[in-house]
Amino acid sequence: MTLKHTNKYIFIIMGLLILFVIYLQFTIDKSTENLKKEEIKKSEQYAESISRYIQTEADGPLLTYLEKNVEHREALNKILHTFLTKEFQYIFLLHKDKKGHYRFLLDGSLEDPVEYNTLFFPKSKRFNSVYSTQEPQIVKQSEGVEEVWLSLLYPIVAQGKTEALLVIDLSESHAEYLNSFNSPIMYMVRGIQLFLWISLLFLIYVSYNFYRLRKSMLVDPLTSTYTKIYLQELFEKKNVNQYNAMLIDIDEFKLINTRHGHESGDTVLKMFAKEMMTLLPKESYIIRGRGSEFFVIVAKESANLEELAKTLFTHLTEKRYLIDNETISLTLSMSAIVIPKETNTIFDIQRSLDEKLFEIKSRGKNGLGIIGNVSGDEIKYKNLDYIKEALEEERLTCLYQPIFNTQTHAIIKYEALIRLIDKEDPGKLIPPFYFLDMIRGTTQYIKMSKLVLEKVFDALQKYPEIEISVNLDLDDLYNIDMVKLITKQLYRHRGIANRLSFEILESKEIKNYDEVALIFQQLKTYGSKIAMDDFGSGYSNYVYLIKLDIDILKIDGSLVEELSSSPERTKIMLHSINDLAKRFQYEVVAEFVSSKEIYEMVSELGIEYSQGYYLGEPKLLESYLDKKE
Repeated sequence: MTLKHTNKYIFIIMGLLILFVIYLQFTIDKSTENLKKEEIKKSEQYAESISRYIQTEADGPLLTYLEKNVEHREALNKILHTFLTKEFQYIFLLHKDKKGHYRFLLDGSLEDPVEYNTLFFPKSKRFNSVYSTQEPQIVKQSEGVEEVWLSLLYPIVAQGKTEALLVIDLSESHAEYLNSFNSPIMYMVRGIQLFLWISLLFLIYVSYNFYRLRKSMLVDPLTSTYTKIYLQELFEKKNVNQYNAMLIDIDEFKLINTRHGHESGDTVLKMFAKEMMTLLPKESYIIRGRGSEFFVIVAKESANLEELAKTLFTHLTEKRYLIDNETISLTLSMSAIVIPKETNTIFDIQRSLDEKLFEIKSRGKNGLGIIGNVSGDEIKYKNLDYIKEALEEERLTCLYQPIFNTQTHAIIKYEALIRLIDKEDPGKLIPPFYFLDMIRGTTQYIKMSKLVLEKVFDALQKYPEIEISVNLDLDDLYNIDMVKLITKQLYRHRGIANRLSFEILESKEIKNYDEVALIFQQLKTYGSKIAMDDFGSGYSNYVYLIKLDIDILKIDGSLVEELSSSPERTKIMLHSINDLAKRFQYEVVAEFVSSKEIYEMVSELGIEYSQGYYLGEPKLLESYLDKKE
């Protein structure tokens, strides 16, 4: 999971937590409000009880009763005082006179009670509203009224007429008391809220910095093209085979930096990248590689690769750039490839484009090379990492092509031919022309040779009646590590080494025959034989027959195949080689016997041994031996 996705989930979780805490706070506030409503309801019941008591005591019009009976009025004041608690701060009775002014009728205060008929100036219009509607109301006191939380205005009604207003002031301390029920939880919730908000702000800050960092990782700051990291992530989401690719390198770009300075060089790169963007179709991606190298990905459906590559190459090489009052043009080395349908990774494509680009530069640069009609297998099997992995996992086997006695048609030997095993499809075998040249001269080549020799010796051990030959390049014999490997294997299997032959293929002309002769002598220490492969072509010459101690001549297949097109001349050549070999007491093998016609002519020439697809294809050894049995 990427950091981008992690941040997304963290934001979701944080959001849910904040919503939960807000809901929790709302619930606590609601609970506190319900408590307060219950207290107000109790206050209304309290006011109703006081009202009934006063009306019962008055036994007639309340105003007349209180005006005439001073003693009773004082007694009622004392009774109101007894109703005072920590909950009820003040209780008093008001009357509205003919002028609309409110005057005190009763006051339950023990200290400094207000005298009868004293004016009262309410700060709320609700007094008038309660007086007229005869419905109780709650008035929240303003900041100017100390120690009072709420005032309950309760109308005292007799015969449909409002006689007075009973006012009960609920104390501020009681409100604080009610709030204190949930205050510990509320403090905790607010603490969590604060923590979450701070965490959210921190997360936003981290995400913003991550976005800036990520942008710098994905977008080249100089050219505004993409980076290799973006390329990797792009094909984690998209299929490689839906695109084609190009690799573009500005030739001799260092000269621009040297002549005009790096700042001018950067300006050229910016303009070059911008020019490419204007020429490419919509669904295209430009990735900046090393220095002045750009890797371009283009959707197959948006453009024909060959046409686009030619247009791009022509336009970019004809474009002129003004640098330091000097007009310059660029030459490009450019390769393009139609990505095969079977391709799964972009890195194989990059390698193929690199190879083509190297080829163009080797020919003098300033050129365009298009790779077309390549298979996905060819791209995959030429991947060095793929070959390394195959050898590490020992996904290697040998096929064996029989060599026949031309006259008796009996198999006298098998030539071991290496194949790698496809990782995804173990039934598919990979021929050596895909990978052999790529690993030649490396430790992987030594590892491969060791595995081949082990498999061949295992076969010789298992089947004591057979002989096997293996191929060696002449360059292998100049490699000390390779010679050590072979001699070590020969010594380890010295009891069966006499049934092994080495077919030597020249890759270049022999300059030191004494050195090669000494190596041949080492290989033959335990009875192994030496065969000179592809004799009659390349660097092969008759000096070998004089200077080297060999046992077998394998006539080059290209000469043998000429029997079908130029039989007379070819027969003379083959007869000459065969006759000379017999004089040196060498065994002779005709390769590439691909038809009955060629086989019969080889037989007529008296060539002792034959090998080719007409006689037997390369197969697993068991298939020939089981058939033989």
